[in-house]
Amino acid sequence: MICARCNKMIEPGEKRQEITNPGATGAGATITMHAKLCRRAAQQTTPAPRWT
Repeated sequence: MICARCNKMIEPGEKRQEITNPGATGAGATITMHAKLCRRAAQQTTPAPRWT
């Protein structure tokens, strides 16, 4: 499994937390994260174009 917060593997036997998000109009989702708080994954951004 992959952690929804840090995008790293959750090893077998490692403690994890599962959060169920029921969908209001469609299917719900189950989010899996490390039980111990982990760092968020870095977000890739692109630089703004320079207008000269």
